[in-house]
Amino acid sequence: MRKLDQRDVFTAAIKNVAQLCAVAAMTAPKSGGQLFLKGSKPFLETVIVDDRTTLGRLASWLRERGAKVSNPLFFRDAETTEKVDLILFIGLRKWYPPMYDCGACGYGTCNEFLRAAPDHHTEPSKDWEFPGPICQLRCVDLGIAVGSAAKVAGMNNIDTRCQTRVAAAARHLGVIESDLAVALSMSVTHKNIFFDRPPPQRPADVLAGANEPRDEGHP
Repeated sequence: MRKLDQRDVFTAAIKNVAQLCAVAAMTAPKSGGQLFLKGSKPFLETVIVDDRTTLGRLASWLRERGAKVSNPLFFRDAETTEKVDLILFIGLRKWYPPMYDCGACGYGTCNEFLRAAPDHHTEPSKDWEFPGPICQLRCVDLGIAVGSAAKVAGMNNIDTRCQTRVAAAARHLGVIESDLAVALSMSVTHKNIFFDRPPPQRPADVLAGANEPRDEGHP
């Protein structure tokens, strides 16, 4: 009789579910039913990362970013990133508007938006988490895709968390190509690692290795 190791079973299961989540994201409804231009890749990108080296790089970037912008939430996300089994990134890559001329972006037509968009890509914008502007309908498409993927994970009892800061880390490190993305972090443990997380500490405290709780009056 062959006895399968429990952890191996969980690892195989979560990888299979992550693939099904990626399928759900790709088949989710899109504005106008458009997914890709003839001869080009789909504008919805899905990338699964499960190696500890890359997850460690993401965590390191999050800590560096947290210290730079004085935001302790980056440190909390870094700790979670080091604990997850894998991350499914879902994002918008080389996207284009559905040409509805809906005006949600603030421009009268999609062509006006496309002509104006390059002016927003200035030198300081390279340091942003995500470069903008991005078509609002495509942002809706991304949200629907992420929701579809999270639904599949939930139906298979996989613990998940939708995280934008982790996706920003992946973009800056070249793990994904997307301009805008969401990280669907996935885990299988006896208790959901994404809940009951302690309040984030001050960046300076974390860097110094201190464990005291965050001051109530600290911004």
